[in-house]
This record gives sequence, structure tokens and C-alpha cells, in this order.
Amino acid sequence: MKIIPDTNPSPTQQLHSAITGFFISQVIGTVARLGIADLLAAGARDSDSLAAELCVHPGALFRLMRGGITAGILEAVSERTFALTPMGEGLRSNVPGSMRDVAIMLSDKSHWLPWGLLPEAVRTGRSPVQAALGSDIWEHLARHPDEAKHFAQAMGNLSGLVASELTHHIDFAPYARVADIGGSHGALLAQVLTDNPSCRGILFDLPQVAEGAKPVLESRGLASRVDVVAGSFFEPGIPSAEAYLLKHILHDWDDESSTALLRQLHAAAPSGARLFVLELVIPDNRKPDSSHLIDLNMLVIADGRERTEDEFRALLAATSWKVERIIPTRSGASIIETVKA
Repeated sequence: MKIIPDTNPSPTQQLHSAITGFFISQVIGTVARLGIADLLAAGARDSDSLAAELCVHPGALFRLMRGGITAGILEAVSERTFALTPMGEGLRSNVPGSMRDVAIMLSDKSHWLPWGLLPEAVRTGRSPVQAALGSDIWEHLARHPDEAKHFAQAMGNLSGLVASELTHHIDFAPYARVADIGGSHGALLAQVLTDNPSCRGILFDLPQVAEGAKPVLESRGLASRVDVVAGSFFEPGIPSAEAYLLKHILHDWDDESSTALLRQLHAAAPSGARLFVLELVIPDNRKPDSSHLIDLNMLVIADGRERTEDEFRALLAATSWKVERIIPTRSGASIIETVKA
């Protein structure tokens, strides 16, 4: 049986291809981790010279790169010489829309091992991450700085996809201060401030994360316009601002924890403050949609969940945030604009 049939695959062949899908994700993740796309940026290379440069087994690297053809990220120029495909270009570092860190993160232990316990998550309705990693996901990342680095960079890359959509749809000029809550290294906030020179920013995150934002903001020439504040959004101490950003935070938590977070935000916000929630919104459950798989990822990794529009409206109403509009974007995330009630 071919892994990916050439034409007219039977249902059994399609099923086999889907079952072996994890082969593809590990091929892509390994190519990303080795930095092969960066080494091919200038043009095709033979696998033996790449193996010598990377200090890896030449035969195994050839087999990996041949697998990259089936994964859609590489093409064979000659017998042992490979080049990037347009899709493979997305694995390069520091290019617009780079998916390199996302590929590394999703094929690394922090995600890979818990997904192996999906049956346990379905049986109990709880994340198996403690059994898989020996701690929750945040403690695991704190103990493994290399994984944490790729996680933060992956979140920054995903923020880049959302940021241009956010500033296209929302004018932040009326807000003196914009606070990004759980803003990681500040990619989203940086875009808002770049497009709105009159605004000042506040980046709020855990101490070990917030510290990593400072060089990013300095590289964008924004350090003087941003106050970096360390803290937990489950505790008092969230700064006051006229507008708040909450990107891909609520999906990390169940309804009880999300409610506690939103109430802390409400208590910190001045009258009339706006909260912009950027999250996937699950559409009609009867049609295929990638949000269904991402929802399972949140169950496995963090006891979190993606939500439908009705579920978001109920959660926000219960914490005194009035939903004014929901704007779908091309990034996949929707902008849920709310005001403090």
C-alpha cells in the first residue's frame, strides 16, 4: 500500500494516509529543528554535504529529506540533491509567516507525549499532561528553556498572522494605553503600537516570559513606549488601560479559570474600557474544520477548550463584558470586541 497514492485513492488508502499522518509531522518537525530550510535558502544542496555540515548520519539525512518530498516541503533536483518547495520555504527562520518554531513546538515532547495519551483524556475529560510530562505544561516549559524558547517564538509567529488583521479592523488611536495580557514576547502589541504611534503599551505576563519581551521590543524601537509588567492574570495587579488584548489565552483554560481571569481583568479596567479577545470560534460542528482538532489539542495539553460563539457570549456576559461585535479574519482567529459593562 502506498503512503500517499498517486490517483483516485480508495477509502482504505485515504484512511491509511490519515493514520500515518504523524509520520509527516515528525518529518517536518525534524527538518525544522535541524535548520535545513535555512541551509537550502540559497538553492539546492546535496544531502551528503548537508550531513557533514550538520554533523548527522549521511544516510539517515538522505532518507529524512526523501521523506520531505512526500511531506511536501522538499523536492528532488537529482538523485541526492534537494531544494525547498514553496511550502518548505515556510520553515525558514525570520521570514514572514515562518512556521519553523510552530513545527518544532508541535513535534516536541511538550505536545507530542501528551497526545499519546489522548484515550485517557477522552476517558476522563481531563488533560493527561501531568502523566505524560510530570507537571502541567507551564511548569514543564519553565524547566525546559529550549522548548520554552520555541514555544514563545511560535506564539510570536502566530501573533504575526493575527496582528495585521487586528490593526486592519480596529483603530487603536483613541486609546492612550493598550495592554496585552499574557502577551508573551510582545509581537502582537508591537504591531498595534507601530500602526498607532499615539498609543503607549503595557505588556503583562509571567516574570520569566515578560523578561524575554524586552529585547524584542527594543529591536522594534518600541522599548520607550512599553511598560513591561510581570504578574499573574489570576491575581490582583493587572494594570489599568483603556484597551486590553487577550490573544489565545482563554482557550488555555476551562470555564472556571477563564471566568476568574475575566473577573480580574474587569476589576482592573477603568469604566468604558474595551477588551479585544482574539480566539478561534468553532463553527457548525457538522462540517469539517481545523478548530475541532485544535480544540482536542487544548483538552490534551492544558485542560482548555476552543469555544463556539454562543459559549463565548455566555462566558463574557457572566463576567460583565458586553460583546459588541465578532469579526472573523483571514488568520483563522476572530476578533471579539467587548466593553466593560
